[in-house]
Amino acid sequence: MTGRIVWLASYPKSGNTWLRAVYTSLRGKVEPDINSLACAGPAVRPLFEAALGVRSSDLTQDEIVQLRPRADEAMTLGLSEDLWCKTHDALFVGPSGTPTVSAQATRCALYMVRDPRDVAVSLAHHAEMTLTEAVDLLCSSTAALAKSTTCLQPQLPQHLGTWSAHVRSWTESPPFPVHTLRYEDCLASPVATFMAAFAWTGWEATEAEVAEAVARSSFERLQTQEATAGFRERQRGSSVFFRRGSAGGWRDELPTRLARLIEDEHHAVMLSFGYRAV
Repeated sequence: MTGRIVWLASYPKSGNTWLRAVYTSLRGKVEPDINSLACAGPAVRPLFEAALGVRSSDLTQDEIVQLRPRADEAMTLGLSEDLWCKTHDALFVGPSGTPTVSAQATRCALYMVRDPRDVAVSLAHHAEMTLTEAVDLLCSSTAALAKSTTCLQPQLPQHLGTWSAHVRSWTESPPFPVHTLRYEDCLASPVATFMAAFAWTGWEATEAEVAEAVARSSFERLQTQEATAGFRERQRGSSVFFRRGSAGGWRDELPTRLARLIEDEHHAVMLSFGYRAV
């Protein structure tokens, strides 16, 4: 069997890190180390450079976007098993006319979706921005990560687009199979939800094995690790990464006018995933 990529995809602050932790624990049968989680992807600058043998600092952002699919393909050369990778990229068509994620190098993807009102609150805390700025980001067609042109960041630019466009790009007619998980279902029934997702990819794991991986990756354990050893993916200036890990927390923190802005902008996609306006 020739290995290809299994993407763990999501809009930022939608549960991707938790999914990676459960996968890491299931694969290694150990408590995951949050600073050594599996599934790093080619948006990480050193991985992109190693895959293509180029210096990303010598490239323009447009050139990087054009080369991202080639990095995906280079990473899978000679693999005998699948490579699981994280991504926050939207599945948009890039300058070359093909998706910025290589369909040729991809076997399938797990896409994590979360109530955008909770995403906005979590993103505001994570990125040290106001709630208004976070809501504006979810509604911006030009939203992106690591898009600075004045400094060299650890990650390459990643186009997000609006929250709705991001979700649609991965869940409506993608060029490869995609299985969608709701963050809220992962909270309510973690073993059943994760087990169904891993089984869908072809992973042969028993219910007991998945239950152990879920227990070892509990929010409380991840939170304790961060408090003890720190978390390298926490942004500078942010107090914590693993803050609440709940569903519906936006009701306590998001002003009504901002919740309504999100509901008005994203109501169609929200309703399709069971997120109702209140």
